[in-house]
Amino acid sequence: MEKNAIKLCNVTKKFGTTVISNGVTLEIPEGKMTVIIGRSGEGKSVLLKQIVGLIPPTSGSIYINDINITTSSEKDFLQATKNVGYVFQFAALLDSLTVFENVGITLLEQKKALESVEEIVRQKLTLVNLDPDTTMNKYPSELSGGMRKRVGLARTLVTQPSIILYDEPTTGLDPVTTTVIHELMSRMQKSLGVTSLVVSHDIEIFKYADYVALLYEGQIKYFGPASTIWQSENEYVYQFIRGQTVGPIGTDLAQQE
Repeated sequence: MEKNAIKLCNVTKKFGTTVISNGVTLEIPEGKMTVIIGRSGEGKSVLLKQIVGLIPPTSGSIYINDINITTSSEKDFLQATKNVGYVFQFAALLDSLTVFENVGITLLEQKKALESVEEIVRQKLTLVNLDPDTTMNKYPSELSGGMRKRVGLARTLVTQPSIILYDEPTTGLDPVTTTVIHELMSRMQKSLGVTSLVVSHDIEIFKYADYVALLYEGQIKYFGPASTIWQSENEYVYQFIRGQTVGPIGTDLAQQE
């Protein structure tokens, strides 16, 4: 039986009268890549931010490695989340800092020796297929979109996380670069044995994922192996992956013609 790295139990989130999540229950297997898909505006990114503790849920429980971060003490919360890395949608690099400074920022703030920081930064840049000699001294404005994404991932890897959360990692990228990023994410997940949780609307990610969950109207409507997603008879999945959302999900499409 697979162990769960993350577990959400009946999680709800409201902003005023707007319901973002409405009883989300989901278990994320350890050491695997799970992708959460769904339409724009479904609250996928909000769900990630709840998992990492940036946004508290309105109700429900979130467990990271069996620690309930919604009720835990600050000490237990920090213990649970210290090994969780977050890759932001647009990399969130600091424009005024070089690649070296962006990737090594956590270590530099901890007053680590400059030589050891440089060695670690070089290792992480190499892991994400960037040449340290040609990229370390560049600024984000000098990088392509795909390179910025990889620098963001390298920064996350510096903390040696056992769980990595990806928020729309291929947004704004061309198809070729998207494939490069997906392959890199898959290689990182397998070679490092990390648990990867990816929020995406890009169905090409199915090729690299172990599991897929579909979020619709604030709830998980499907969870299953990515390898069988195209054969799924789940009506929500069928309409999402084929782009056939001419009517409300659950509507007989033949009646719409």
